[in-house]
Amino acid sequence: MKTIPEPNAELMSPEDVHDDVSSLTKALEMRRAEKRAYKILAKPSVKKALDKLISSGICENEEEAIERALKTLIAAITR
Repeated sequence: MKTIPEPNAELMSPEDVHDDVSSLTKALEMRRAEKRAYKILAKPSVKKALDKLISSGICENEEEAIERALKTLIAAITR
């Protein structure tokens, strides 16, 4: 069934369109980042390293282990 727009229907403003596109773009970027992170964290070698850091008591959980590892890497690279 085909619908015909009402002649007096309010159109979206350029700002509304920009906001919608911006929101969708951010959501897609977030989803892509989540997929990349999952692929990395699903690797057995990465999982094993994270588990080792947690079981040794160096870190309390995966989030802390990942954050500390990234900070250490950034510090090493930027020196």
